[in-house]
Amino acid sequence: MVLAVPSLATFVDTQPVLGAFGVSHSDPRAFEAVSDVQHFSNVVGTDCFALIALCALYVLSDAAENERLDSETYQRLALAAVLYSGANVLGVSAAALGGALGDPALPSPSPAAVAGVVAAMAPAGLVSARAIAAYGGGFGEAFERVKKDWAVVTDLGSATERGGYLERYLKLSFWASMIVGGSFAFSPLSPLAIVNEYTPSSQFIQRAFGLGTVFMLAPAQFVLLDAAKRGRLGGGTFKKLNLSIALAVAGIDFMTVYTFAAAQALSPDADALKEASGGIYNYVGALAVSFSILAVYLYQGLFAKKDA
Repeated sequence: MVLAVPSLATFVDTQPVLGAFGVSHSDPRAFEAVSDVQHFSNVVGTDCFALIALCALYVLSDAAENERLDSETYQRLALAAVLYSGANVLGVSAAALGGALGDPALPSPSPAAVAGVVAAMAPAGLVSARAIAAYGGGFGEAFERVKKDWAVVTDLGSATERGGYLERYLKLSFWASMIVGGSFAFSPLSPLAIVNEYTPSSQFIQRAFGLGTVFMLAPAQFVLLDAAKRGRLGGGTFKKLNLSIALAVAGIDFMTVYTFAAAQALSPDADALKEASGGIYNYVGALAVSFSILAVYLYQGLFAKKDA
């Protein structure tokens, strides 16, 4: 749960974090430049996925107390925590190395930034890896499970009687997360950005949003998909996961609306927006989809019941 220390604090004040990464920043109540808006947007949006990770770690700790860590549900969440933590540690390390080997004038993660990410993420990854090794048959068994799960999620045309339309919806949600998250994580050009920058720090905080989507949100969605197939969405673990996803999506939506309004208030000229990507149609479409997703996860988190 070390992850909570920097993650939750960042929601209160983003400026120390952005300062550690060497990117421009200003008071979110009175932004001074559109680049400051983009940096704020990236770091807050990325941090929202930590809420899902914290929920996963909480239910894993509860499973440990109740000797249920050998369950496939918790093994899937443990693997997600390993991948999410590892991807972020690798990403910030690569950004720092890129800064050290490249132009020293370009913003890159400071030693404090690297240490902060590693200190927050590494304990979660290591403890989750131990849970896989001790209770899940090791990583060989974990990746065999991934193969079986992949076969389920790629079969878009079928659904169990219990899962029904919700099962199909969760499959589509999984793929939406993989595609959208992948476009953030594995491309230097963001699909939706006020400013695209190509410095080591800017690239990391932009891509980290995608890493959270691919390695934390999508696996959590598969866990819910599996629960839907079994009529278990009313269980405490799954309600908590649904609510954590709803909270994360709500945070991202609020940040998106707020920063769009903040950017407009600055009345940027064409030169300031020459590196923008996505446009108003992507923005409106993303919000429409996101609000609908929020409603589904919030409803399931509050009202889902176990099948008899």
